[in-house]
Amino acid sequence: MPPIFGVWNPTEPKLLRRVHDRLSDTAGCTSVRYVPSRLDANEVVAEIDPSVFLGRSYPAPEARLRVEFDLSGDRPHYWIQWWEPTTGRSIGRHADDTEPEFGPAHFQVEYGDGTTDRRVVSYPADDHPYRVFEYCLSSIDDELRALDRP
Repeated sequence: MPPIFGVWNPTEPKLLRRVHDRLSDTAGCTSVRYVPSRLDANEVVAEIDPSVFLGRSYPAPEARLRVEFDLSGDRPHYWIQWWEPTTGRSIGRHADDTEPEFGPAHFQVEYGDGTTDRRVVSYPADDHPYRVFEYCLSSIDDELRALDRP
């Protein structure tokens, strides 16, 4: 795995700290915090003003972004999830072993009516978790637009 900004061997605390700092400097992220706490962080959660974050008008007044990594296995696992509390809609990219029929990574959409769709996504050749996070962060707008197309 190549270095990312000088980080050869990513660890979950280092990754979460970088994600926290990145989101803290991102427009539209109104509150960024470690969960459950900074000293024992398992994930980073950001409250989002979607219109500012996406740079366009957006029907949901608020959203939440959750980022979690698990580096304990043979390959990195991650969960990067955008959730809109008022609509109940959620999108996310997950690399885990929960849906083996979709391969090592899948894209998941949860709708306000309780239905869930999943699709296969390519598992990146460069699977450094921070690069995956950056890719997911930059693709949220495209994914949301694709869902809203008739």
